[in-house]
Amino acid sequence: MKKKTTAQYLKSILIGLTLATLLSFGIFVVLSLPLQVIFYHDQYGKRDFSPIYVSLVFIWQISFWICYTRKSSSEFAVVHREGTFSWKEDLKDTMKGEGMILAVVLAVLAIIFEAAMIIVNRPDNIVATALSPIFAVGTVTGLKDFLVLRTVIAYVIETVLVIAQLVWQHGRDFKKWK
Repeated sequence: MKKKTTAQYLKSILIGLTLATLLSFGIFVVLSLPLQVIFYHDQYGKRDFSPIYVSLVFIWQISFWICYTRKSSSEFAVVHREGTFSWKEDLKDTMKGEGMILAVVLAVLAIIFEAAMIIVNRPDNIVATALSPIFAVGTVTGLKDFLVLRTVIAYVIETVLVIAQLVWQHGRDFKKWK
């Protein structure tokens, strides 16, 4: 199997992130009313939207799995030694290739997100709204008042979840191919 170049990884990651974000917006629109009923059925007045943002993290992870992880795993040569899957080796190999590129792309998007949140501090901020599914943790009530720290924490959480998702999918593929 031919190894992908950095440009090919970057292209597939950008396409996957874009599609995952669009899909997560679609899923969120469909689920917004049921989520509001679940979380706020007995609450009037000012609402804390933290549960919605936390659920958006899971919605985005599902969308990312559908749009990127599931499609990229068929191109993956499973790392194994002597017929067993090594999580540690797979994590190292993922971080040397597609995981590192994904982490860098997410870091650039996190910088853009935080800059948009600081510069344009209004509800109609298009850039922050577009990137909000990826960094939804940063808008949780306890974090949203801490500039930069909110996005750093959201970036770390999302990067760990995405890399874990990739490694988990590689493990599933190994079991399927075994």
